Amino acid sequence: MLKEIAKNFLINNRKRGYQSKVKECKNAYNIWEHKQEKHPIYVSGGSAYEVTGRLQLVTEVVSYTKVWREADPTATAETILIFVSPKGKLAGHAVENIRRYFQAHPEINVAYGDEDEMVGRGKYGHPYFKPDWSPDTYLNAFYIGSVFACRANTYEAAASEYDNALRMLGGTTGVKKNSPEAVGREASMLSADVLFCMLAIEERAFGKRQGTEFPIGHIGEILFHRNPDTDVFYGRGFHNSRHMLMKPATVSIIIPTKDHPEILYQCMKSIVNTTHEKNIKYEIVIVDNGSSAYNRVRYGSYINQIDKVNGLTNISYLYKVEEFNFSHMCNRGATRSGGEYLLFLNDDIEATQDGWMREMLSQAQLRHVGVVGAKLLYPDSDLIQHAGITNVRLGPVHKLQKMHDQKSHYFGFNRGIHNLIGATGACLMLSREKFNEVGGFPEELPVAFNDVNLCYSVFQKGYYNVCCNHISLYHHESLSRGLDTLDMKKMERLAAEYEVLMKRHPGFYNHDPFYSQYLTDDETISAIIPCEDFTPVLDIPFHNIKVHENGFAEAREDACLRVGVEYAGTMENWMYGVRDGDVVDGYFVKGYSFVIGSDNAFFERRLVLRQVERSDEGARPASSVVYSMPVYTWYRPDIKLRLQDQIDVDLTGYKVRIAPGKLDPGYYQVGMAALDQTGSLKLINWVPNLLKVK
Repeated sequence: MLKEIAKNFLINNRKRGYQSKVKECKNAYNIWEHKQEKHPIYVSGGSAYEVTGRLQLVTEVVSYTKVWREADPTATAETILIFVSPKGKLAGHAVENIRRYFQAHPEINVAYGDEDEMVGRGKYGHPYFKPDWSPDTYLNAFYIGSVFACRANTYEAAASEYDNALRMLGGTTGVKKNSPEAVGREASMLSADVLFCMLAIEERAFGKRQGTEFPIGHIGEILFHRNPDTDVFYGRGFHNSRHMLMKPATVSIIIPTKDHPEILYQCMKSIVNTTHEKNIKYEIVIVDNGSSAYNRVRYGSYINQIDKVNGLTNISYLYKVEEFNFSHMCNRGATRSGGEYLLFLNDDIEATQDGWMREMLSQAQLRHVGVVGAKLLYPDSDLIQHAGITNVRLGPVHKLQKMHDQKSHYFGFNRGIHNLIGATGACLMLSREKFNEVGGFPEELPVAFNDVNLCYSVFQKGYYNVCCNHISLYHHESLSRGLDTLDMKKMERLAAEYEVLMKRHPGFYNHDPFYSQYLTDDETISAIIPCEDFTPVLDIPFHNIKVHENGFAEAREDACLRVGVEYAGTMENWMYGVRDGDVVDGYFVKGYSFVIGSDNAFFERRLVLRQVERSDEGARPASSVVYSMPVYTWYRPDIKLRLQDQIDVDLTGYKVRIAPGKLDPGYYQVGMAALDQTGSLKLINWVPNLLKVK
């Protein structure tokens, strides 16, 4: 009886403490934003503004309902016009933030900022952290939203074009500027949209860039608080438009393959069945790096069964026995093809929507556009496999992977057309001219990151990469080759190829112009401010390490304890670009962990490490010794969203800092132990991720 009372006390105590912590964390963004309002830190591109000179800019706030202004021939760059929606209010630090931004960036004439929503009386939520200038995203949706600003002389230069554009839209002919008859409140949103478009045209912002510099500025901080339930896009949100080709075109479809004749046949049939454009002529080039003799015959048989219809002109089959090198296979196929545009496809892609090739080609034909990708789904489902690549401190990430496409995620990320840093090589198109300009795929990256490298190289040439999330294809993932996370040897190879990628593009470590620093690093997309509990990493103490000479013998190894490792490496690498010039010693491991089918409020977690020996066969434990350490728990609403059938998974995040010199040099496998504080259950599980200790 007493034992049961004691257990119930433990259960209730753990439950209350857990729920109290969750309640506190749910309000974290609101607390953070209010602190920003009171004590703002003016930042630009992740670092504090460096304002030089003594120029003091004058600012003037103009409502979207009054974007018309009388001509002012004396207007200069020293006056900043701030245009704001009437459906909300400027953040307390917004005007000063904008003024400082323009003062620090004399080369920028037009800029916009981030925003959130007033979800209650004096309470903020639903932040929209926007990408840097994204011309194709803007042409698809008014993602600029509630606030933008420009220099007064730039406004005057764009005014005549603005007048003409608005007249074409039937808004103002014969009506005096600033009169109530000119624009109603809803029509004013259109006026603001058109004005911004004219400003962007004036700044030549719809053309190819000079390197990595953007013609329009983005102030990556909250500048505006929308009224509750206000449409951030003001009626022009992401959509599934049909686009027309600029001119007829020829496309070479290059498909690397080996020993998958049935899969390739399905791919080719689907291409023919979904391509009906008279203005598209295309060939298929199959690159085989060593299929068996039996499968070579079957490839030939299947190729002969594909009718040359619907624009298909020819199918070539290139065969050569050689080691797998995706980059080399793609480059070889490109060399042996003749189309103006190159479309690289995995053999396990299945086209299901008519017009998908036209949509990709319509983007690839634009002079300022580089690589064009598409949304990929897992077969016979609405689960997303790929909706674009973002680059975070953890490396390139496929956003929204295994999340449902029926739902619109993070302000339409999986809808419409978006400028992103990259797209997967499983379905990737660009012009032959731009492909040759960057030297094709890098053959020193044979397996991983070759497509990412291509995207980075194209971006650095001044082109904007695009992902067409208004179309989708099926991707029968992992048929082409094995998953990288199946063994440690592949994990090590992946790490080595990522190192090659970063050496080729050092400026992309911890930086993606199309993905805010305030958004999650994993496959989900949500504001990281509440996820991080706004506790800086360096404020997390080093954790004491306990040595278990005979392993964690009291714990049962069980896969029901799920462990995700989002980073395992040096603090120096994690803080790169955050604390320039400062060396931060030690190691950092972060991710999430939960127990399937149990109440996670009851478990205490400990990160576990064990040293491993590596060989050609992989890696194995070097001894029975296991090291364990407590974890810092952090709020993960993104995990809660994905695991709605599990109990108390709000606080599944973990972070661990390890002091230098506490572990012997070598490689350590990462795992987790979960200890039930209301009972005797003890679980442990290991994952393939390795921590390299120097």
